[in-house]
Amino acid sequence: MLTLSAEKREALPKSTVTHLRRRGRIPGVLYGKGRESQLLHVDQGEMIRLLQQEGSNAVLQLQLEGKTEAVIVQEVQRDPIKDQILHVDFKTIRMNEPIDAEVPLAIQGESRGVKAGGVLQQQLWSVEIRCLPGQLPSEISVDVSNLEIGDVLTLAQVPLPEGVELLSDPDQVVISVLEPQSGAKEEAEAEEEGGEAAEAEEKE
Repeated sequence: MLTLSAEKREALPKSTVTHLRRRGRIPGVLYGKGRESQLLHVDQGEMIRLLQQEGSNAVLQLQLEGKTEAVIVQEVQRDPIKDQILHVDFKTIRMNEPIDAEVPLAIQGESRGVKAGGVLQQQLWSVEIRCLPGQLPSEISVDVSNLEIGDVLTLAQVPLPEGVELLSDPDQVVISVLEPQSGAKEEAEAEEEGGEAAEAEEKE
């Protein structure tokens, strides 16, 4: 588990928050069950490296005012234009108590249907799960290699890591493989016919 150092900040005007960002600091807040919220700020470079290594659902040790607490990165606010981190929320957790989290779905493989000219359509990009903090995955893998044209894959068919409970509706469609567009279908059939013709000539 990675460690991140934080410093306390006061509830000061917006101009002070802007000054913090110019110094390479990210303003944030720490909160949790049975405790008062604390304003803080962390190093921008450290935070970026942590998110790159652990993902947006990172579980880490946060050092603040001489104390170290297990926390989860609950929310990261970004500037949509500059893609700069503007604010981060940390939530205190207990390693022996389950937490709820939203985890991205990662498509793996190339489906048979796509190889045959079909079109892969992803309809769900993340999933709600519950597990112990130490078992929290950075993503859920979705293998599509066996899907044929016309197949539909729902959340119920996606294997989950050990200890992970699905909270989202299991009937939600994750992936569907659609029929190819008419032009693409004709082209695929022409290529297939051409291959068969060439094979017949070789036999003669």
